[in-house]
Amino acid sequence: MIPTFVFVHGSGSSAHAWTATQREMALRGHRTLAVDLPGRGAGFTRAYHEQDLETFAAEPSVMSDVTAADFVRPVVEAVQRVRHHGPVVLVAHSFGGLPVTAAANAIPELIDRVVYVAAQCPVDRHPGEYAMSPEWASGDFSAMAPLFVGDPAHQGFVRLNWRGADRAQREALRKAIAAELTEEQFLQVVVTSQPDEVSWLTGQEWDHRADKDSWGRIPHSFVRLTGDRSMPLAVQDRYIAEADALTPDNPFDVHDLASSHAGFFRRPADLAAILDRLSVRAGAGSR
Repeated sequence: MIPTFVFVHGSGSSAHAWTATQREMALRGHRTLAVDLPGRGAGFTRAYHEQDLETFAAEPSVMSDVTAADFVRPVVEAVQRVRHHGPVVLVAHSFGGLPVTAAANAIPELIDRVVYVAAQCPVDRHPGEYAMSPEWASGDFSAMAPLFVGDPAHQGFVRLNWRGADRAQREALRKAIAAELTEEQFLQVVVTSQPDEVSWLTGQEWDHRADKDSWGRIPHSFVRLTGDRSMPLAVQDRYIAEADALTPDNPFDVHDLASSHAGFFRRPADLAAILDRLSVRAGAGSR
């Protein structure tokens, strides 16, 4: 049976990020669906576009009321609906690994494979603890600092002014997020980046860890992004090692992709080739 690939984006992103990947997958004969997590478009206000920073900083955000359960629900509902057509391969990038892991814990019987593309897969600790770990120390976060608007701890959400970066700041961002892209290509990424995002580093409700008896039943793959400066390889390898220790009889199927954290979105053929090969397994192993 032909599987359907359900794509889940990362932080500050949207379903739009998967457009080129979906096009490449369609050319290879695959069905795909990209999910928008809650609040996409929050922060795209007149003040943001006109760079009225005083007004923009004072504006409330729907993201302050969005819960972790709200993030898991659209993933679960998407899987439930497309499952009627056959096997499902659930694909996560970056922060998208959290709601995907939670969905895999909730409905393992409906998912034929989970694929993490440099995505968070917490096993032994709260997701926020990984961000503070020594493995993440080499991550290039300094490029993001000038873009923050307000204090997330007081706002209850994260707000970034992507349009406010000058040329030097944009260059630092490009090197941190998508170093292989040209400046013009990177501007296409920035223009669709989401200003507002949930604050997930703390709070018990965001503690989505892989569960041995549910998530652990599903075949799972990890695509390591070998040029990633936002989620260093040491972090990706830690997720893999902890998951393999959790389910030694069902270890990660690991693939390497020469890409930065987001560069592969603009050059989707290599990822599509990996997913194409995995689709054969998902279709043959439909449960």
